[in-house]
Amino acid sequence: MSSRSLVLLAASLCAGGLAALVYFHDSSLVLLREHLNHPFALGVLACLLMASAAAGLRWMWLRVVIVVLAVLGASAALFEGWVALTFASTKEVGFVDGPAPYRIRLQQSLAGLGPDTVMWLSVRRDGGLLSREWDLGCFNDDVPGDAFDSVKWTGPSSVEIRVADGQTFSVALDPASGRPQTTAALNC
Repeated sequence: MSSRSLVLLAASLCAGGLAALVYFHDSSLVLLREHLNHPFALGVLACLLMASAAAGLRWMWLRVVIVVLAVLGASAALFEGWVALTFASTKEVGFVDGPAPYRIRLQQSLAGLGPDTVMWLSVRRDGGLLSREWDLGCFNDDVPGDAFDSVKWTGPSSVEIRVADGQTFSVALDPASGRPQTTAALNC
């Protein structure tokens, strides 16, 4: 096996490991959550690198097997990525500024195939490359009274979330880290 194939094999294993890590582990670092959270693209890259590494193998039958498996893996990752983008994509709705360095991020997505929408809330602590974001709440509007209405800061480390029927959810944040001590959810 050539040194080029060994480097490609190592790169393939790193890309596959990173794909598995971001797929199974949800990080609170904004840098990882927004920029490296592409497990299906990383999976396709791992498969392509593995197929390229197979070109340096001596045995033709092993080359063919690895290339076929890489093509099947890349096809499966592309299909899963397409499904995830189609049914789980979110759009940015806005931010609610709080006491520095905190703010609440609002995102909206479709709830399955129906006309219902889900509002996702998260609290972000800005800190440059070490900015962190944690889930705050999730509200599905399949029952009209459960739809998200508003969110406001009630103190330096507390938030109040209101839904359409007037029900409120108070969420306290850890004063040291800013991480929510509880989360609020309706029909999610």
